[in-house]
Formats: sequence, structure tokens, C-alpha cells
Amino acid sequence: MHKKILVTYASRSGSTQAVAQTVGEELVNLGAEVDLRFLLDVKHVENYDAIIIGAPLRSGKWLPEATRFVYSHQPQLRKKSVAYFVVCMTLHNDTPKNRQKVLSALETASEYIKPIDIGLFAGNLSRKNVPSWWGRIVTKLSGLPEGDYRNFPLIRRWGITVGKKIGLN
Repeated sequence: MHKKILVTYASRSGSTQAVAQTVGEELVNLGAEVDLRFLLDVKHVENYDAIIIGAPLRSGKWLPEATRFVYSHQPQLRKKSVAYFVVCMTLHNDTPKNRQKVLSALETASEYIKPIDIGLFAGNLSRKNVPSWWGRIVTKLSGLPEGDYRNFPLIRRWGITVGKKIGLN
């Protein structure tokens, strides 16, 4: 059966967009029709069989626009398969404690809509790409290392896993 899937993302510096695009590519490889859209540009979700929502963590929280999106589209999302993913530098050190910390940032969104799966991915930090001077200072003081820690083979495997849960072959 042909499935139409929305992969939507919030991003401040483009790192999450690249993850969303990679997930979308795997879904296309499994036979889905995929729309990749910036979260703030999505007005309706009715025409999709499944929705994958991704956003980074900032100050230990999923970007507020991602949680608002889930909240505001609850009636439609309840009728669909929904998955979440998170991109964050906390996972550059992928430990059970850090994974739990990241998962706890999704508690509110998961209370609104229980996802079929959640992808947890390390991010990419280049302070020169942080949009505000305050953000650059905060990332420096936090001790987060600069570098690209995204694991694209892991992201691709997650895209395939979600695709199979959605009903793709």
C-alpha cells in the first residue's frame, strides 16, 4: 500500500534538517511518498498516513515549536502513526543516563501523542553557526564539544525501523 509521510523538523542551525532528510530518504527507499517540511511551514497534517517530527534539544528541552505542533495537531495526529526524533549534543556521550535525560525532554509531547518510536541522535555543534552571541556563550560554558557527532548509519537504520512500523516494506 502506498503511504504518504510527512517528515517535519525544527532546526536552528541545519543539523536537524540533515537528519530529517536522511530519514526521509530511507522512507522513500521503502516506497513511501515523503514530504520534507520545516515545522513552522506545516499547517495541516490530514493528508498524511504518518508524521515524523524532529527537533533538537536546547537547554534540555525539545524546541518549543515542536511541542506546540504536537499539541495543536492532536486531533489529527491521534488518527495517524507518529514518531519523534531528537538531535542533541548531550548524546555525543551516548550513555543510558544521557539517553534517559533526552527522553525526559519528550515527556510533554509524548503525553499529548504517544509515538510509535523515538529516535535519539547526537548532533553537530559549530559555535560559529549558533545564531546568537548568547547561544555561543552558553554552548561554550556548557562544555559541549564542537564537532559533528551525527551517526548517519544509525539514523538510516532508524528510518528503516520506523518505516516498517508504519507498514512499509
